[in-house]
Amino acid sequence: MSEDPSSLSRVVLDILKPHIPSLVEFCREISKVKGVKKVNGIVVEVDAETDSIKLTVEGRNIDFDELQSVVKKLGAAIHSVDEVLVEG
Repeated sequence: MSEDPSSLSRVVLDILKPHIPSLVEFCREISKVKGVKKVNGIVVEVDAETDSIKLTVEGRNIDFDELQSVVKKLGAAIHSVDEVLVEG
């Protein structure tokens, strides 16, 4: 299978996650996804059992399927994809 010439280099996600893992550990796990070079997480809102976070992931040829899988494995849910940057 040939690699797509366009590369996902930035994605901003609105995520609902449980308090555990912490934001630091959550971002560390996301940083292990193929193609990810930088992760920025910002807490937008805290509820009794969850945190709403804005997650910015940057890199080269980010594996979005793996990214979704890791988010789910961490007990979180992607509410929306708010920004995408694809480079050719």
